[in-house]
Amino acid sequence: MLDQTSVHVDAPTVTTPDDYRRVRDVLDRAGYTDENIVKLMGVDLSRLGERKLPALLRRLNGGTPLETLVKLFILDQDVDAAAVQKALAPMTPESWAAIGLIEPAGAGQYGACVQLRCYQGLILAYDFTRRGRGGVRSDFVMSVSPSTIVLLGMTVRRKNHAMLDLGAGCGIHALVAARHSDRAVGVDVNPRALAISRFNAGLNGLANVQFRDGDMFSAVEGETFDLIVSNPPFIIQPESRHTFLNSGTEGDDICRRLAKDAPRFLNDGGFCIFNANWAVVDGEDWKARLAGWFDGSGCDALVIEQGIVDLGEYAAGLIEIGEGEQAEFLRLFDRWMDYYAQRKIVNIGRGVIVMRKAGGRPNWFDVIAGPAEITFPSGDDVAQLVELHTFLHGLRDDRDLLDVRLRLAPNVRFEQTSQAVNGAWTQVSGRLRRVNGLGYSGAAEAMTAALVARYDGQRAVRDHLTELAAAANTPVASIEPSALAIIRRLVEQGFLVPVDLVSPSA
Repeated sequence: MLDQTSVHVDAPTVTTPDDYRRVRDVLDRAGYTDENIVKLMGVDLSRLGERKLPALLRRLNGGTPLETLVKLFILDQDVDAAAVQKALAPMTPESWAAIGLIEPAGAGQYGACVQLRCYQGLILAYDFTRRGRGGVRSDFVMSVSPSTIVLLGMTVRRKNHAMLDLGAGCGIHALVAARHSDRAVGVDVNPRALAISRFNAGLNGLANVQFRDGDMFSAVEGETFDLIVSNPPFIIQPESRHTFLNSGTEGDDICRRLAKDAPRFLNDGGFCIFNANWAVVDGEDWKARLAGWFDGSGCDALVIEQGIVDLGEYAAGLIEIGEGEQAEFLRLFDRWMDYYAQRKIVNIGRGVIVMRKAGGRPNWFDVIAGPAEITFPSGDDVAQLVELHTFLHGLRDDRDLLDVRLRLAPNVRFEQTSQAVNGAWTQVSGRLRRVNGLGYSGAAEAMTAALVARYDGQRAVRDHLTELAAAANTPVASIEPSALAIIRRLVEQGFLVPVDLVSPSA
């Protein structure tokens, strides 16, 4: 079904569903995939900003359709009309211009109107970051940004009946989730974002996803979902110049509203996972403040904190101006600093918030520092962390761990660093590390690592501590408090797992 917005916007638009197939056929015949593009360019696409354009263009002088498409839709270069005609055959440059993918650039050339980038077999259109005077356009549709990648990677991927993407942008979260959802719904207030999302759904042949105009949950009133994902416009700033950055609400209110409203739209056992920024206010415990967002929600809430950021660093990295507008940058920077000072904001917190609807029992709230390394996908790890924290909150105190049988997670490794001493290697440091997913790690001696390795799920913690005390010739009561605190931490980060814990993929 052809699903186009009723309001004309400056975005790719087809007149017949067959156009989607024809465009995709052109891209497929050229081999327009991440793997082929990276091989052609000799650089991961996420690192393009680190390379000089002339060096990249020298790699693309063979005149193949793939090279022409990369020049147009990744490097944002105008290309000779004859080369474009060859790359788009059997379609024509005129037909792609009519759709809104390219446009005449003068002197017998064409330029791209949007980027076309690949992600997990999808091809997605979104805006180039073209900075003229005044910065990017107000209805800019964001690329697959680092925050998008993090959220995609940490989303719990389970078969579900319905998912919701709030603040859809180019539609990537809904489109990826459509593969494991009976239906997916994306919501945005930006007409260009909706038009581009609908184009992307058609280009990728995903018929079980739709995009709706609406502010937050207004477009899905009365519906419930098994999964809600959002990369909201969370930037804390004094003005809303771009809808993809700031919602126009005060401070971090957009994230607070999402936390407060989401439970009403979640099915029992469903997850809401979203990126968030929050204000760290002078004289307030920011963790206690965030905990208040979830009071009475009927949801467990885990904040995976990714850093507390200096205000100057935060503002300098986000102020949108055109090239050469140094005076304007200084004016805006002062305005941002004044805005924070008036509200007693001293830092900005960043992280991913994971909510799970869980009625019929007291709910919990935890903050855990995110690991230094994350590999994707890590959604199963996120689901397991929620299960582990639910388990820990069900204990009366740490001594309840004594009767629990724990097993070492299969992705834990012990890494050692040694140096030569008197003709032999002597360990100088060691780390326990979780490989793949959430890569938590911590310093550990060889003896500690050996003790942890014995947790195979066959014996209770009590038996392990009794054995440890006997080996150290010390009363078990003397080691119990510190040992249980360490064990709790290892469970909290997924190194040790109760044998009776339900699998997160169930």
